[in-house]
Amino acid sequence: MTKIIHAISGPRNISTALMYSFAQRPGCGVLDEPMYGVYLNESEAQHPGRLETLAEWPKTVEGVEQWVRKESAQCEELYLKNMAHHMEGQPWHWVEASAFIFWIRHPRKVVQSFAKVIDHVEARDIGLIEEWEQWQAIQSLPGEKCIVDSDELLANPKENFPKVCEALGIPWREEMLAWSAGPKDFDGPWWPHWYANVHKSTGFGPPKRMPEPLESRYEKVVHETLPAYEALYSNRLKF
Repeated sequence: MTKIIHAISGPRNISTALMYSFAQRPGCGVLDEPMYGVYLNESEAQHPGRLETLAEWPKTVEGVEQWVRKESAQCEELYLKNMAHHMEGQPWHWVEASAFIFWIRHPRKVVQSFAKVIDHVEARDIGLIEEWEQWQAIQSLPGEKCIVDSDELLANPKENFPKVCEALGIPWREEMLAWSAGPKDFDGPWWPHWYANVHKSTGFGPPKRMPEPLESRYEKVVHETLPAYEALYSNRLKF
C-alpha cells in the first residue's frame, strides 16, 4: 500500500524546496498543491497564475481525490504539498490514512517574503491560524504526525532530516539533501511567479536571520498569527 505523506504548510516556508527534497526519494511521487485549484475556484483570491491553475488543476475535492488515487497507484510513497488555507473548510476523508507533517516558520519571515509578490497580506494568507486548527483536528486520525520548524531543520539538514523521516515512519534517504537546479515537470502552473529562487537551488541553504519589524500593516499580520505559531512551535519535533 502506498504511503501518503500529507504536508501542510504556509506559503514562503521552503515548502517547494521540501517537495523537491522528497521527490529525490526512490519510489516517491509528489503533487504540488493539489488543492490550489479548489481554493481558487471557491474564493475570489486574485493570485498570480490564477487562470492557468484553474485551467490545469482539479477544481473539486473529488477531482483531487481521483488525482491522488491515480498517482498513488504508480509509486511507493506520495508526498502531497498543501497549503493550510487551501484545506480550510474542506473534507479530509481522502487523506485520513496519511502520515502528516506540518511545516512552520516564524510569521515575520513569512510575511516579509510573501509581501514581495502580493502587496496586500492578510492573516489568512499566512496559514498559521489554519495550521493550528488543523493540527488539533487531525489528532484523532491514525497516521504519524509531526510539526517541524523549517528554520530549525535548515540549521543542520543532514543531522535533522533523518529524525523527520523517523517521525513519519519512513527510512532516511541521503538523496533528499540535493536536487537539480531549474524547473521541474511536477511544478504547479503558478511557478513563474513564485519559484525563481528555488529554481536556482540545488540543496538546502542556511536559515535566514529574523528581519527587523516590518511596516505597521505587515506587522499587524505578524501579531495576529504569532499565537498560532507559538502554539504549533510548542508541539514541534525537537532536534
